[in-house]
Amino acid sequence: MVNSTHLIVAACLMFAAAASGAVQSPPAKVVTTASGVYTAAQAGRGEQTYMNICVACHPAGTYTTPVFREKWNGSPVSELFGLISNTMPKMEPGSLTPEEYSDAVAYLLKINGAPTGKAELPAEIKALRRIRIVMPSGSGKRVGK
Repeated sequence: MVNSTHLIVAACLMFAAAASGAVQSPPAKVVTTASGVYTAAQAGRGEQTYMNICVACHPAGTYTTPVFREKWNGSPVSELFGLISNTMPKMEPGSLTPEEYSDAVAYLLKINGAPTGKAELPAEIKALRRIRIVMPSGSGKRVGK
């Protein structure tokens, strides 16, 4: 027969382990844009979206400046995606599909020198939170000069 003191001790140990994080699930793996988080085809679609919709207010080259690169370097991709999808296009914020916004972000990554990969950049905020923007030093291609 199990002694009640043993049950209390066992419960306390389990509580202590849970409080210390010993039984929590491991954190989701964080990746960076330096590992290739979008495809060339996706960036191509994003470029089309940019040239058809965005360039009227945001001239080519706007998003390859040192200010842009410093602002976003180290941020989760979800923040850039969220800003764009909640505020653009200016006259109709949120009017594009999540995939179109993701394509546009892929294009911005491309013109800032981030390498392509084998999988498309997701269009879900939860997945984008695990991807950090890493701007390669000295990159950023001038577009349309």
